[in-house]
Amino acid sequence: MRKILLGTTAVVTAVLAGAPMASAQQAPTVRIGGSIQAYAGYIQQSGSFSQPGTNYTMQAFAGQPGALTVSTPTGTAIIPNNLAASGVGNHARLGKFDFIAIPTVNVIVSGKLANGLTYGGQVDIVFNNESRAILPGSTNALGTSRTAAAMDEAYVFVAHPRFGQVRFGDEDGVMGGLMNSGWITGFGTGGVLGIWENFQTRQGGNRTQTAPGGLGDNTKIVYMTPQFFGFDFGVSYAPNLGTGGQHGCPNDTNTGLCDRSYAFSGATSAGIPARGGELGVRRNEWQTALRYRGNFSGVGVSATVGWIYGNAAKDLTDLGAQRRTMSDLNIWQVGAQVSYMGATLGAMYQRGDFNFFWGNPVRGDRTGEQLVLGAQYTNGPITVGVNYTNTLVEGGARFGFSSSTGLMTRGVPGVSSTGALQSTNQAMMRRWGLGIGGNYRLAPGLDLIAEYVYHSIRERGRDLDAGRAGIQDRMFTNTFILGTRLAF
Repeated sequence: MRKILLGTTAVVTAVLAGAPMASAQQAPTVRIGGSIQAYAGYIQQSGSFSQPGTNYTMQAFAGQPGALTVSTPTGTAIIPNNLAASGVGNHARLGKFDFIAIPTVNVIVSGKLANGLTYGGQVDIVFNNESRAILPGSTNALGTSRTAAAMDEAYVFVAHPRFGQVRFGDEDGVMGGLMNSGWITGFGTGGVLGIWENFQTRQGGNRTQTAPGGLGDNTKIVYMTPQFFGFDFGVSYAPNLGTGGQHGCPNDTNTGLCDRSYAFSGATSAGIPARGGELGVRRNEWQTALRYRGNFSGVGVSATVGWIYGNAAKDLTDLGAQRRTMSDLNIWQVGAQVSYMGATLGAMYQRGDFNFFWGNPVRGDRTGEQLVLGAQYTNGPITVGVNYTNTLVEGGARFGFSSSTGLMTRGVPGVSSTGALQSTNQAMMRRWGLGIGGNYRLAPGLDLIAEYVYHSIRERGRDLDAGRAGIQDRMFTNTFILGTRLAF
């Protein structure tokens, strides 16, 4: 395997440089960077309760892994080894004030050859895991620590000024953050596209934004051309949503956690965007981008048009029959921004087959669209800005299927072979938010930050907050943030 990898690297190098590798002009160097963010937040969410969830109780199963039979004064007892859902919802009252800390460490490697070829790589380690739920059947009662180290990006690159750059590994795609225009996030923590979600309890999916970074750092290969007459082009490809290693199946269980699964039971349910992560159904993801950058008498201009495409895994829930329940991801996006004398204005519009948080839509879902506007101004050590996002996507109703007819019916995803549950909810979901913030550069790399974010979700006829009486089809949050960021 090592010989194969080394041989592949040599081929890529020869193509990019146009000649055999020369002696290293600059040995690889390693730099440690990163940031530490610490914020205080004041949060007002819809209602004073968290959304009811499922009660999980410890269940004892003798002879199963983790179960232990012990002697007691009255006989024997089995120490529980599993969790089971009781089906009874519970609530928690929410406080309005909290502190958070988010550390990140970056390992950056770079080198240069005499023929002008540069090479290197980067590993980003974050300490901000989302708290994992404990699911029925799990033997891990501890879940994942929110301060456990997790890899964000890890890639190798080879570049040449005449032939462009290739990146291979866990990295953003060309429309996932590398070549976008129109997203203005250089103030505060990023405004409505910033860290306010870290303070939120996820009610009705109120923590997810359809922003470039949300496409994910799934393992992919990226190519970006040099700039010609102001234009450059990029393309990226990922076979699935898998990151890191262990892309094979740890066992033969029918699951979407196996990256190579192109069909599995419950695929429609796994495709719901709120699930996200590596359980998503997106397969064969392509991103392409054409960008222009120029300067006209001190006015900087950047514009990008791009396309995002991805197949969807099929569902085997209907007695093993392979059903195409999800549509392909198919999105066109255009964005532009102009800068002059410290001021920047930007706008982005996208339209196509997608649901919020870059989810594959269910077949028959209506077209989604999103508009993003932003502005920021820098004067000396002070940067202030505002951004706005408005997203319209298909609502909570989904398609199911019936084994008796084999036809698609409007209903709940992941239905059993007895047929699909029906739903009368046909409304679109509107998600919009506004962020206002600023930072003051107190010292090199050290910023003081203040920010306010409002975010709202509306979907007619759908109860987004079961913790309150009646149909709560509108949810909102106000988040006030004060804190500091140290970049090194």
